[in-house]
Amino acid sequence: MPKSNESALSQYVRRKMQEQHLSRYDVSVRSGGGIGDSYVGAIMNGTCTNVSVDKLKALARGLAVDEMEMARVAFSESEVSHREYESSPDCSLMLIDIKNKTVMSSDVAEITHQVMQLSPRERGVVLQFVNKLSRDKGKQRASKRG
Repeated sequence: MPKSNESALSQYVRRKMQEQHLSRYDVSVRSGGGIGDSYVGAIMNGTCTNVSVDKLKALARGLAVDEMEMARVAFSESEVSHREYESSPDCSLMLIDIKNKTVMSSDVAEITHQVMQLSPRERGVVLQFVNKLSRDKGKQRASKRG
């Protein structure tokens, strides 16, 4: 998570906790153990510099807020429309995670953009195709070794 967004996430978490009269421990328990109370404290204090998507999901559960809302706050993706991802809510979080962990080349970014414009069914077809390409590539490597 970029450093400039820490304060927005910290403020958001503190505000939600105050509204619901929750302690850090309460958030941890409500998350199902997905995030520890000390980690919640680090987020609240702005000392946590790289919150993973899994931790954001756990934090959203612990605060009983929508995961997309949490992602928008954490990554300043206010232009992300929840309606775009109703059929696949984890998809946008996965893309944010990819964005956070890697620097995508322009061709991968274009492929990702184009795939996100497809329906869930069409994305499934694309995934099957990519899996087949990957398997075929693996077979080619194996035959070169053998």
